[in-house]
Amino acid sequence: MTNTIKVLLVDDMDIIMDIMISHLEMMGEEFIFLKASNGREACKIAQQAQPDLIIMDWEMPQMNGIEALALLKKNSLTKDIPVIISSGFSESTNVREALETGAIDYIRKPIDSIELIARVRSVLTLTSSFTALKEKKIELEQERQKVNKILHGIIPPKVLKEIKETGHSKPKRYKDATVMFTDLVGFTEKTTKMSPKRLINELNDIFSSFDKIITKNSCTRIKTIGDAYLSVSGLPEENKDHAKNMMKAAIELRDYIRNRNKTNQLQWEITTGINSGDIIGSLIGLDNYLFDIFGKNVNTAARIQNQCSPMGIFVSDSTYQLTKNDYRYKEIGKVSLKGMNNIVLHQIIDN
Repeated sequence: MTNTIKVLLVDDMDIIMDIMISHLEMMGEEFIFLKASNGREACKIAQQAQPDLIIMDWEMPQMNGIEALALLKKNSLTKDIPVIISSGFSESTNVREALETGAIDYIRKPIDSIELIARVRSVLTLTSSFTALKEKKIELEQERQKVNKILHGIIPPKVLKEIKETGHSKPKRYKDATVMFTDLVGFTEKTTKMSPKRLINELNDIFSSFDKIITKNSCTRIKTIGDAYLSVSGLPEENKDHAKNMMKAAIELRDYIRNRNKTNQLQWEITTGINSGDIIGSLIGLDNYLFDIFGKNVNTAARIQNQCSPMGIFVSDSTYQLTKNDYRYKEIGKVSLKGMNNIVLHQIIDN
């Protein structure tokens, strides 16, 4: 061991503590020795100084070693400090009491130099290994939390739970869902005029705010595709208010962009397309997982977004029918969408 080792010696006789110091210095380690003459003083010093080891006498005035040991083990700040009890008691019942109270070892008086050194070295080695394992456990837990955070960002919680419990997730058709595509207007043109760092900072700021709005309204972010943001309501948890929730989220996204433009030098506009109907949700990939949604109604939402005017919110007739009593719309009329029959579109009117 190369680090300084802080040892708290507790005994009502200074001569005994001095003898232990002389013995321990023979180990060749770099020690710092602290002293206490009773259990009460030992508890106070231990909490403040956080020693690496305590060697404490059993029989002392005011508070004996066993009473102090019990207090140390109840205190969250000192419970992990290893304690060796020293005592003139030689009965096995005394040894058992000390160990059951929380001592890591027991040494009988008069103290033998060889035994003291051997027991202290053993305890320090053991606690060093324990500390290393504890640090590794903390490190692994931090890594686990990082991985979980990443997974929660790309896989809905219910699907992630299913994977953890069964090892896989089955594709599922969701009969009642609402899909929204949101796109940044003029993104390609603007990116040619800004640095990569500025671009990523803008996207991180905008999409992170989108995430909060989407989650608040019981919707799920599926993925971002460049400057496009895909979200859905009604999966993996079924929700009868899927269309209303998505409309509320869409309006809040637009309001967020409007408010952001008031204080941000770089001005953005968004286009939003929304469609309701059945879709398929599934985990894609064997090694690199990605949860995605598929089906005609997903493609329809994307096509509607392409037809949308800047800062407008266009919806299909299916979404309109589900939300017409909650929002004011004007009919755009029948629109020809790529690869699809003409469909009726509606635009939400600002209140």
